[in-house]
Amino acid sequence: MSVEDQGDKNQRMSASHRDKKQFGDFVRIHAINGNLLTREDEMRVLKEGITRFHMELDEATGVMLSVAAERDIALVSQAEHHVEVMLEQVVKRGKIGQKEFADVVAVYGKLTGGSLALPEIQRRVKQMVQERGWNGRRTRRIFGTRKWFRKI
Repeated sequence: MSVEDQGDKNQRMSASHRDKKQFGDFVRIHAINGNLLTREDEMRVLKEGITRFHMELDEATGVMLSVAAERDIALVSQAEHHVEVMLEQVVKRGKIGQKEFADVVAVYGKLTGGSLALPEIQRRVKQMVQERGWNGRRTRRIFGTRKWFRKI
């Protein structure tokens, strides 16, 4: 390898490193107003990483995840993944109890760093439950209602 080839390779590596640093700053700027990246924000950030910063998808995702971990930025996609797993464990016979629902909502709130209001979290969890064809469990055995679930 000649000296010119090594110099060219170093310039490309420094440009790549600079792009990664700038992309990391770009991710932080998108989360500056609440330390939360919604799915739409994540998609927008990854698209910018690919187009503007000339990164591959895996590379952009890795930088975004590392910045999120370093700066305690919550990603809604990760929070919803963990909540989905929890819902699968607490739902029995296609129904979720009021206490279990409240527990899942609390976990979702914790995973998003308290950036979302409680009613918004409840709506999102209810939507996740309904997308899977599940429903709220009655409050009592015989004459109980699902009013608590419908009110959300």
